[in-house]
Amino acid sequence: MNRYLKLVHWEMMRFWKLLAGMAALTAIVQCAGIIREANHYSNEVDYHIRTSNSTLGAFVQANGKYSFLDALTQTGMWIYGPIALCAGILALYVFMIWYKEWYGKNVFVYRLLMLPTARRNIYFAKLTAILLFVLALVGLQLALLPLENRLFVSVGGTALFEPSGVFDIVRGASLTLFIPGTFTDFLFLYGIGAVAVLVCFTAVLLERSYRLKGLAAAVLYVAGACLFLLLPYLVLGSRIDTYLYPVEFYGIELVLLAIVAAVTVWLGLHLITKKVSV
Repeated sequence: MNRYLKLVHWEMMRFWKLLAGMAALTAIVQCAGIIREANHYSNEVDYHIRTSNSTLGAFVQANGKYSFLDALTQTGMWIYGPIALCAGILALYVFMIWYKEWYGKNVFVYRLLMLPTARRNIYFAKLTAILLFVLALVGLQLALLPLENRLFVSVGGTALFEPSGVFDIVRGASLTLFIPGTFTDFLFLYGIGAVAVLVCFTAVLLERSYRLKGLAAAVLYVAGACLFLLLPYLVLGSRIDTYLYPVEFYGIELVLLAIVAAVTVWLGLHLITKKVSV
């Protein structure tokens, strides 16, 4: 366990600068987008008041206050762009966390695989690091929402702007893809994500074990895993809502996920222990 934790810490230290950079970029771009939208709306309201010889109170009475949730929907790419960029970098790093060991000035995989520890610790340390990176960025987004909420109101003032609840923001701003509304959805969503990472790990290890033949096997394995998880749709098609209740669908998918995860972990550990060589 101690060596596994040391490997996790080592993986985190290798990535923390890029992680910190993504966190800083997300915070700066999102806050800039919120300030830009608040100022833009304030200027539009001021122009409307001047041209119509009205007052701010009359405008608010007629149109209501501008909520933070409304601002998020208008800000668009200023909010979702950094999230998409971080997701893309993490998706790329799922592969790079393995391939960087083989490429570069010094082929580090020689030392890594010769460490006096079970190779499964290397496998699970990399998986843990990826999951921690994802949770760190999700946690950052959750922490940013209340701060951006307050920033939005402070820029425009409480007379025109009003804050929104965090749960309303998550549901209304299409953030439920990253921040599920219920614990069950959280387990299901991040279970799919964890299994996807495991499948990618096994694909990399297949390629590293058998090179060109392994690359073909990796493509087939990924396709097979996806098709297996889509079995309910492949069997029932458009009739799936008729034959299965949502709870039954979730139950079936969880069982399929568990099977894919078990087979993938077994194959991945077999490859890294028996097939991948220095």
